[in-house]
Amino acid sequence: MRIMRKSISKLLIAVLALAALCCAFTGCTGREQVLKIYNWGEYMDPEVYQGFEEWYLKEKGKKIKVKYKEFDTNESMYTEISVNKADYDLVCPSDYMVERMRNAGLLKPLNKKIILGLEKEKENDVTEKELYEMEKDLYYDGLWDMVDTSVDPGLKYSVPYVWGTFGIMYDTEKVDESDRADFDSWEAMFSEKYKKKILMKNSVRDAYSIARIYDSAELLSEKSNGFTDYNDEYKKALDAIFTLPGTDEEMRANINAAYKTLVKQKSVLLRYEVDDGKDDMINPDSEPKFGFFWSCDAGYAMEESNTLFYTVPKEGANVWVDSFVIPKYARNEEAANCFLQYLCEKEVAEKNMDWLGSSIAVKEAMLSKKEQLEADDGTDEESLFFDAPDGFKEMYLEMVFPPDEVLRRCAIMRDFGKFNFELDGMWIDVKTA
Repeated sequence: MRIMRKSISKLLIAVLALAALCCAFTGCTGREQVLKIYNWGEYMDPEVYQGFEEWYLKEKGKKIKVKYKEFDTNESMYTEISVNKADYDLVCPSDYMVERMRNAGLLKPLNKKIILGLEKEKENDVTEKELYEMEKDLYYDGLWDMVDTSVDPGLKYSVPYVWGTFGIMYDTEKVDESDRADFDSWEAMFSEKYKKKILMKNSVRDAYSIARIYDSAELLSEKSNGFTDYNDEYKKALDAIFTLPGTDEEMRANINAAYKTLVKQKSVLLRYEVDDGKDDMINPDSEPKFGFFWSCDAGYAMEESNTLFYTVPKEGANVWVDSFVIPKYARNEEAANCFLQYLCEKEVAEKNMDWLGSSIAVKEAMLSKKEQLEADDGTDEESLFFDAPDGFKEMYLEMVFPPDEVLRRCAIMRDFGKFNFELDGMWIDVKTA
C-alpha cells in the first residue's frame, strides 16, 4: 500500500508539474477562453482577428485568445475536420464544401440572434420572419438568394464572407481593340486565333465547369434569346451545369464530354497555372494575352496594371462564395457566433475588403466602398484609376460589385458527391493526354 501511494504521489507531482508548465506557456487559458479559427492563407487582415480579443472584452465582458491557422485547399481542411476531428471553432470552406460538410453532418447550426447582435431582452420579440429578413438584408443584394437556393438553404450553417465570379482577364495592350469583343465569350478560351497565348486554371472543378458551359453554348443561347434575356429557363439550364444530374449515366456522360473538350483545348493553351498566372499578366513582357481568372485575382492584378480588363462571358459563369461555418467538433460555439457578429460589422468588413481587394459579403461595407470608388475621379496618382484607359473604371466597378444582370448569368457550384473522385481522375487524364 505504501508503494502504491508513493507511486501515486509521484504521478500526481508529475501531473501538477506538467500543468504548471502548460500554464507558463498558455497563461492558464481554458478552452472556453480560446477561439480557434482555420482559414485560407492570407484571407483576413491580421488586425481584424487580433482586434476581436479587445472587441470581445468590451462587448461581452469576457477575455478571449484567438488562435489562427491557415489551410491551402478545401480538401485538406475537410480531412482535418472529418478524419482528425480537429476542434476548430470556425473554418471557411467554399460553397460546394459547405454543402458537403452539411450533408456529412459536420456542421453546427448558427445562433442567428447573436450574429445579428440582438440584445437578450429583445430576442423573444423578434419573429422568425423578421429574423429572416434582417439576415437577408445583411448581405449584398442577390447573394443570399443564390446561397439559400443551393448549398445552404436558409443559411442555417454558413455566414458568407468573401465572394466573386470567374471569367476572362485580358491585356488591352496585347490585343487589338477590334478583338476585345472576343472575350465576351468562352469561345476565346478554345480558339486557334490565340494559340499559345492563353492561360488556363489548373483546377478540376473550374475546368469542368468551363468545358460544360462551352459545350452547352447553343442551349444557353436558345434559352436566353441569344443572350439577351437571362430568364428563369436560362437560369435553370445554367444551374444544371453546376449540379448533379438525375442519373449516374448522365453525370458520366457529362464528365466524358468535358474530358474531350478539355483535351482538345490543350493544343491552344500556353500553360496551366494555379496562382502565378496573375503575375504573368502583370508583366508587360510576358507571353499570355488572356486567361481564365477568379475576380479576386483579377482585382489583385489590376492594382499593379490598369491595362488589364475582366469580363464575365455572355454564356454564363460561376459565383463562388467562401463562408464561415462552425464545425461539429468546435468547443467554443458562443465565441464563434460572436466572432461572426464582429466580422459582419460594417467597419470590420470594410477593413477586410481593403486588405483583401475582393468583394465582401456584407452589404453595408460593399455599398460604402462602391460610393468611395464612384467618387474617385482618378486625379490622385495613388488612385487605382489614375491614368487608366477608357472604360477601366466602369469595368472594375462591375467586377467588384456585380449588378443583377451579371449575377443572373452566374450560378453557384454544387458538390458532386461520389463523382468527385471520377472528376479528379478525368482531370489527371486530361493533363497527361
